[in-house]
Amino acid sequence: MRRVGKAALIFAFLVAGYLLLGVLAYLIPDAPVRHHVEQSIGSGDLSNDYPQAVIHADFDIQDEYTMDNFTDALILNQVVNFRSEGMKGILLVPRYDEGVYMCNNLRHCMAGADEGRTIHYARYWHGSTFVARILFFFTSYAGIRYLIYLFSSGLLLWCLFRLWRSGGWAVLVAITAALLFVNVYIMQFSLQFAPVLLIALGGILWLTYHPSDKVDLLFLVLGSLTAFADLITVPTITLGLPLVVLVSLRDESDWRRGLLQVVQVAAWWLAGYVLTWLSKWGLATLLTGENIFVDAYDQGNNWSKGGSSYLGAAIVSNLKFLHWKFVVVALMILAVLASVRFRKKGLPQAMQYLLVAAIPFVYYILMARPAECHAWFNYRALATAVASLLMAGTALVDWKRLRQWKAQKDTK
Repeated sequence: MRRVGKAALIFAFLVAGYLLLGVLAYLIPDAPVRHHVEQSIGSGDLSNDYPQAVIHADFDIQDEYTMDNFTDALILNQVVNFRSEGMKGILLVPRYDEGVYMCNNLRHCMAGADEGRTIHYARYWHGSTFVARILFFFTSYAGIRYLIYLFSSGLLLWCLFRLWRSGGWAVLVAITAALLFVNVYIMQFSLQFAPVLLIALGGILWLTYHPSDKVDLLFLVLGSLTAFADLITVPTITLGLPLVVLVSLRDESDWRRGLLQVVQVAAWWLAGYVLTWLSKWGLATLLTGENIFVDAYDQGNNWSKGGSSYLGAAIVSNLKFLHWKFVVVALMILAVLASVRFRKKGLPQAMQYLLVAAIPFVYYILMARPAECHAWFNYRALATAVASLLMAGTALVDWKRLRQWKAQKDTK
């Protein structure tokens, strides 16, 4: 009960912090914010809803290199309209809308067009909009993306260094490969994608310093931060990637206890995630007079139409974006090494990794229709599955005996 009470207190502080950040964003003057948004539009940074980061295909052809300027433009739209309805804007998050093309909506909004309407997007907390509005006081969209890239790159390098120090080369290579196979670097260029990456890296970094502490509260915080900052892009990587690292650092030899630990940690993350959503709906309904619960129900009902008919398409459409050839080659190399020097004691840990690998597929099943429609960015949830499979293979290789075997062959 003491643990639950501490969790409730931490959650209350988190929600209070979210509201305070919204108030701070509201207090930012409009003039410099609008100036930097106009500067962003003038430089052509938001001329296309779905540009490619590496290759350049025809418009509306979405592939694994596609950027989500559509949602970034939506965030900028909210940034400039944040104060249009007073303090309620913190919870209602209004934007100007004329149709489906968000970059056009943003340009017309900044030009003073009045053919559109105001839309409230109150289901989400929109933490990324809060932060973006504060940053737009200082710089443009290009400047913010540059800051995100620098910060995320530094955090990533720090995480990889800590993984090497705490887990060795095998852990470092497996996690790095998993991130490369889902083009994680593209997430660094986007207001839409970056939050979940930063939260996941933050969780990993914390675990490399505190692997033996009780981590249930950490995952509660990670789940809550995900619901606050993310617009349902790749939420499960803030659970999956830190959980892969936790399994690697603890190396639990009792397979039952190890599997139970995975389930318990996932439950804490889910509690933080769901309660943060519910807190937003409750606060917005109570303080604005709009029934956000009905809005959330209607949207959920809309996304669930078709039910199980989307399951196969959701999984297949996400898998096709993965760099499969590299994944298969990496797993084959590990299989060969395991056949040469098999580590039987690694079986319990491998079982835990396989359970973690199921996380993105559970997400695709529960969110089948949006996962299928947004597979071009949802596929990055597979970073958890790839990292887990590579780590499972790594756990089954007796690296010490393998090095001894190689040394003996070299001396002959």
